[in-house]
Amino acid sequence: MHNRLTGRRGLRGRAALVLVLALAATLAPTAAHAEPGGTTRATAVVLPVSALDGQFTGSNAHISTPSGTNGQVWNNVAWYSVTPTEDVRLYVRATSPEWDNTLELWSGDTFITHNDDSYGLDAALLLDLTAGTTYQLGLGGYSSNSRGSVTMQLATRVPSAPTDLTATAGDGSVVLEWSAPTDAAGGITRYTVYCTLPESAEQVCTETYGTPPGTSTTITGLTNGQSVAFRVVAVNLVGVSESSATVSAVPRATTTTTVTVDPADLVAGQTFDVHVTVGASSGTAEGTVDVTVGGTTYPGLALVAGSATVQGLVASGGPLTASAVYAGTATVGESTGSVDVTVARRAHTVTLSALPVDLTYGDPSFTVTGTSSLGLPLTYTAAGACAVEGDVVRLVAAGTCEVTASHPGDGDTEPAAQTLTTEVVARTQVITMAELPPLVYGTSVPVPAAESSVGLPVTLTVTGPCQIEDGMLIPTDVGPCTVVAFQDGDPGTSAGESVERTGVIAQRADVVTLGELPALRLGQPEPAPDASSQHGLPVVLEVSGACTLTDGYLTAVRVGACVITASTAGDRHTLPASARVTIGTTAPAPGLEPMIAAVLEDPSAGASVFTVGQGLLPGSEVTLVLGSEPRLLATAVVEADGSVLAAGVLPADLEVGEHELVAYGTAADGSPARAALTFELAADGTFLAIGDARVVAGPVPAIPVPATPVPATPVPAAPVVAAAPAAASATTLAVTGTPAASGAALAAVWLVLGTALVLVSRRRTARA
Repeated sequence: MHNRLTGRRGLRGRAALVLVLALAATLAPTAAHAEPGGTTRATAVVLPVSALDGQFTGSNAHISTPSGTNGQVWNNVAWYSVTPTEDVRLYVRATSPEWDNTLELWSGDTFITHNDDSYGLDAALLLDLTAGTTYQLGLGGYSSNSRGSVTMQLATRVPSAPTDLTATAGDGSVVLEWSAPTDAAGGITRYTVYCTLPESAEQVCTETYGTPPGTSTTITGLTNGQSVAFRVVAVNLVGVSESSATVSAVPRATTTTTVTVDPADLVAGQTFDVHVTVGASSGTAEGTVDVTVGGTTYPGLALVAGSATVQGLVASGGPLTASAVYAGTATVGESTGSVDVTVARRAHTVTLSALPVDLTYGDPSFTVTGTSSLGLPLTYTAAGACAVEGDVVRLVAAGTCEVTASHPGDGDTEPAAQTLTTEVVARTQVITMAELPPLVYGTSVPVPAAESSVGLPVTLTVTGPCQIEDGMLIPTDVGPCTVVAFQDGDPGTSAGESVERTGVIAQRADVVTLGELPALRLGQPEPAPDASSQHGLPVVLEVSGACTLTDGYLTAVRVGACVITASTAGDRHTLPASARVTIGTTAPAPGLEPMIAAVLEDPSAGASVFTVGQGLLPGSEVTLVLGSEPRLLATAVVEADGSVLAAGVLPADLEVGEHELVAYGTAADGSPARAALTFELAADGTFLAIGDARVVAGPVPAIPVPATPVPATPVPAAPVVAAAPAAASATTLAVTGTPAASGAALAAVWLVLGTALVLVSRRRTARA
């Protein structure tokens, strides 16, 4: 059979090519639904594929015919037909995991072949078909109820070549492994392995079988050290595949390398040996071995009876790996081995000298001493109430001082330490603070100095109307202010007894300032000077002496000293304060001027007489007297500005001859003032002379003069500006006034007097 399949390979290839070209199609896709076959060979359904390399879903589920019906071999046969255009070898397989299917082939009424179980319950046929002949392919079941759907696989091709062939050498053997090829027929029946020995022809070493056959095998009986070449082909019912790639392997005896350390339990610094033993599955391991211990390699050690030794090594503490590499020989394979051990570190002890006792925080530092039983250098550490630098311990707090001498250990040595303790008691401290300076509201003073006897920072707190800011003690009100100095201590120092200082914050002083002072002239009001408080408090002005203060104006009431006092009553924070200044008052030159409101040759009876004055003592009385009699004609009180107007009339019973009109008063400085005016009456009672004026020869026309005095004009209580004194006049008008006639009334008198002078002048002109 093998030769027949091989001899028809060319025909099979040509037929397949012709079929492909004739049908102009490739593998048909799997049918989406079952294609039922015909119920008889005469009604067979043409295979529903476009080429004979493909598949479809066939079905006999619609048929129930027993075996023998029309000569059929199996039960329930569904029929399909095929007529090849070329001679072809066709492989057909029916696959169904659910029921036991069968295949049979007829040509008309001629039975050709059949099959039941090729792959498990799957039926398969290898058919040599002749071009132009129509064949009926029957899909049936093994038993009367075997029916359903199957996958009908059609193939005219051999498998592809096996791939990934590997050869692993062993002792007189080689293990071969490969990957299964692509098989359109879906039924590789075996793999054939070919071997080629040196100077020998290729031969079949072995074959694997199965459904499907295995893809690995072991070739035994080989000679160690001799190279062998291998290749594999796959075989299905259509034929033999192309060959895999060729691989080679050299069988050798396997070896095992074992590494041991003697002694097995090592301590750092101990001497030890490393033993290497190489065992072979056959024969004896010879040659050399490379040994590595802890990173140091000892190459090319000769094997004696399969063993080698590295002697006299010194162990270092920690993990240790010893390994060996045996390269093998032509007939004995390589191998490696290793062992991991842990080398124990050596132990030692640390001894620390005793620590001082009865320590107080602030005591001097002290030195500690420690030793290692192996003479190793030590490190000193401290905790708690002390710290250490090198071997010098200093106290940092009160409490337990813990000092440790230690060696951290290394690769060969275990760590070791000893710890000792001693107690440190807290130191005491005294707080001092300076006395408080005098405290005044509104004035900051430096905070009193406070210190601790051990130099710790002292904290100051205040109670009362005061506060501390930027090193200054600032009063915020009046009253007791208490400053407390305290120090709470630290880890090594007890709290000090606090110190308290108390001072009373006094009211601040105030300064009252007067502005520019006015020049006071009798009877002339001036604005009072401005007055201010240093701290903006209300200021009250008061006056005494030769002046008064009314509605913000100062008025001199006599010549003398005017005393001005500006004062504040103070407040909660400020003391009362005042400022006083004395200024002199002045007055016009004192003067009185008696006058008669008439002209020469006027009748004297009932003629108005008056006197005006200035620079007189306000409030004093001025009298107008007919001195020749004597007889009082008028009185008046001097105004606040030192002016006065006193008016009256001449009596009708004056005698002929000279008379004297006399005014009496008191000057502003208190001295007496007097002025007189003489006049002469004719026998008819008219004026012959007034002062220096006398009647001349010839008649003079009379000029009427108002006999009614000018009434006084009241004035408001406003500042009075004194009028300049009038010049003495021989003839003037007089206005009778009340004792309280004011400066305004005097002004009116002067107006009337001016009018009278004009009239007198006109009369004199007329007489001339």
